Amino acid sequence: MKTALLVGCNYPNTPYELKGCINDVHAIRDVILKRFNFDPQHVELITDEPGSLKMPTRANIMAGLTKMVKEAKEGDVLLFHFSGHGVEADMKPGRKDDAIVPCDLNLIYDVDIRHLIQQLPKETSFTIVSDSCHSGGLIDKEKEQIGPHSTLKGIAPSVDARKRGISLESLHQGLQTAANVINAASDVLGTTVAFSTGLDIVNNIGQLLTGIFRDNVSLKFRTSQEPRSLTEDEGILLSGCQADELSLDLEPSDKTQGKAYGAFTYSLQKIINETNGTLTNKQLVMNVRDEITSLGFHEQHPCLYCSDKNADTVFLATTPTPLALPLIKDLVHNKKAVLVGCNYPKTPYNLKGCINDVENIRRLIIERFNFDRRFIKVLTDNYIRGSWAMPTGIKIKAALYEMVRTARAGDVLFFYFSGHGTAVPVLKPGQPLRLDEAIVPCDFNLITDMDFRDLVNQLPKKVNFTILSDSCHSGGLIDKEKEQIGPNTLRKGEKSPECITRGKSIEFHVIHDIIDLVSDAAHQATNIAEQSFGFFGRDIVSLKFNHEAAKQKGLLDLQPHEDKGILVSGCEAYETSFDVVLDGKFYEAFTDAVVKVFTGRNVKISNKDLVTKAIDILKQNGFDQTPCLYCSNADLHADFLGEVA
Repeated sequence: MKTALLVGCNYPNTPYELKGCINDVHAIRDVILKRFNFDPQHVELITDEPGSLKMPTRANIMAGLTKMVKEAKEGDVLLFHFSGHGVEADMKPGRKDDAIVPCDLNLIYDVDIRHLIQQLPKETSFTIVSDSCHSGGLIDKEKEQIGPHSTLKGIAPSVDARKRGISLESLHQGLQTAANVINAASDVLGTTVAFSTGLDIVNNIGQLLTGIFRDNVSLKFRTSQEPRSLTEDEGILLSGCQADELSLDLEPSDKTQGKAYGAFTYSLQKIINETNGTLTNKQLVMNVRDEITSLGFHEQHPCLYCSDKNADTVFLATTPTPLALPLIKDLVHNKKAVLVGCNYPKTPYNLKGCINDVENIRRLIIERFNFDRRFIKVLTDNYIRGSWAMPTGIKIKAALYEMVRTARAGDVLFFYFSGHGTAVPVLKPGQPLRLDEAIVPCDFNLITDMDFRDLVNQLPKKVNFTILSDSCHSGGLIDKEKEQIGPNTLRKGEKSPECITRGKSIEFHVIHDIIDLVSDAAHQATNIAEQSFGFFGRDIVSLKFNHEAAKQKGLLDLQPHEDKGILVSGCEAYETSFDVVLDGKFYEAFTDAVVKVFTGRNVKISNKDLVTKAIDILKQNGFDQTPCLYCSNADLHADFLGEVA
């Protein structure tokens, strides 16, 4: 059986008021009913919205949780979602403990959640989704799977948001006011609250809570009832942030359909509703991290705490109901695009023009080639209007494989990438060193020529797939694609002294060092493949580093052959593509040249003509990079992004 308790606290008419928590609860309810087959009779909502029959006090929340745990049987799936304020307190020197804040301020601590989990029957999963400040570590002593050690902090939030946290001082003030009111009405109530002002603030809070609520307080303040020793269990915590971070309230906007939400809950339900298939707990949290960052929240990092087994278990132990396919014929479109721009902000590898280029290319394909913006997925590492997600390796590949998987005969597919490239050294026994091509997503989870070859191999008949890559080492980015315009047919120019240029390349040893630094398995790994497996997961890294998977797909020892893959690259495989500043504005030299080719021309332009004209423009501006074209003989003279040849 599947059972859920969903709690939302907006704290109306208080200094702590939030706006999105009740919307969060209703959004999660919709998700678990529609996608995870929960029975509405086994889903309880407790909110402080007007007309609510049961308020989200500590007593009501704990009663709901206790009932859910006591009635659970082996194999059941339990879910507790909390959206509201959180608090962090120094209970002992050097130790901080986390709590959620019910509407009556009677805290529910990590130790209370731990006590519930220890009462679960075997093989009963208990998933907690907490969208509150300081929620990382909300299950006391639960094992960290994704947390502070896998987080790289960035800049402060750049969007309008409100923090979901209450300071200890504010909490203490609220409880002291309540105690004073009770004492003032002691003749009527028949009770008083005794408290001392000489204790530290945490002990004062504990004394006030005990005085107001008597025995109905956290185990944190009842030392005689500490939980028993800890073992591996079925507790699973998906927290909205790390224990030392703040979870943020997302203000109403066009992106949220005019409603306020918690950034974590909004991102969680969005990922689930856009994913047609299963996600493990680990995959879900990593995807939600990317989504939150794309919203502009660079210092909120969702975490996962659970056993090793549950990290790779499907979220809510359930295969979601498949997404409904569009039934309206008008929604079917034969031109689809994925556009990616990586500026790598706040890193030593930052570029300036890549996201600007994505906007220029999007404008070009909409206005000139009649692409419908609904069928264009944009991934950038700094939010722009219409951006779908952060351009991580897994997100880019997910968008590409979805585009290819849903393609039909006659479709035109387009992938544009602007960012860094790298050359991957490949050394086989008895063979000379070979350098293979790759693009560099924002998380450095490389996408290599072999991955693009795998995509092209899956194309249905009569489907063209055009890749335009403005990155270093991009020539040959589709493994074994036939060269039409390349190193043997062109001359190089010289760099102009009148413009500032920067190569769009990260050397492979630098990427190796970065993954070595952040990978938990780095101290045991002997090569980039093992390090990538340890950090990203075996099924998420490039096929270049997963020999068995590449072998199963027949990607080893391929020979050039005719297909519908078309690669328009910004430079040769061993050249550098440039990020430039011209007249004080940031551009990518090759993308700028492509846009200029079509400016003022209303005639069709073939793939060959596009590349040769772009070469001329770059040469006129003095750039030492040579765009290339790799495709079949038939597609050489076919119209760029035109009908299938």
